Amino acid sequence: MFRQVDDEWVVFDPAANELHVLNLSAAIVWSHCTGDRTPEEIAAKLQEAYGLESERALTDVRAALARFDEAGLLA
Repeated sequence: MFRQVDDEWVVFDPAANELHVLNLSAAIVWSHCTGDRTPEEIAAKLQEAYGLESERALTDVRAALARFDEAGLLA
């Protein structure tokens, strides 16, 4: 479950009964984690949102994906 609560974005993992608070950048990445987008495609969305250089956006996306994976949020 992915929702905005006040000024924050949260992901609830019912299997682990854990709530994960995301900053806006991580929320953008999460919202594009549909299983059919590459990290490069997600980075393009982050690049659009923040005006980042492509390499910086891709680095940020890969870091967010690694954190999601470590938290057991990715299938």
